[in-house]
Amino acid sequence: MIEPIVSVSWLTETLEKEPSDVALADVRWYLDGRDGYSAYLDGHLPGAVFIDLDTVLAGPGGPSIGRHPLPEPEVFARGLGRAGIGEDSMVVAYDDAAGMT
Repeated sequence: MIEPIVSVSWLTETLEKEPSDVALADVRWYLDGRDGYSAYLDGHLPGAVFIDLDTVLAGPGGPSIGRHPLPEPEVFARGLGRAGIGEDSMVVAYDDAAGMT
């Protein structure tokens, strides 16, 4: 399991004090083929936006670079921008698989 970088109490306090400074990103993706967006629609943190791993958080994969290599910076920035996340946003990304997605 990957340990959280921020605590639930920190996030709660920050959202209460400066809600416009924080962007919540639901980044659920499942190795078994379940759909992360469907999971997002079934329930997510209030105010969170869904960010797709395959189209925003990763570039095209391949045998020598893996399934989800880093995307081109422009593609990443455009994808986040479409979700309302700007360069001044403090992004808190989460999933429901203990960081194993």
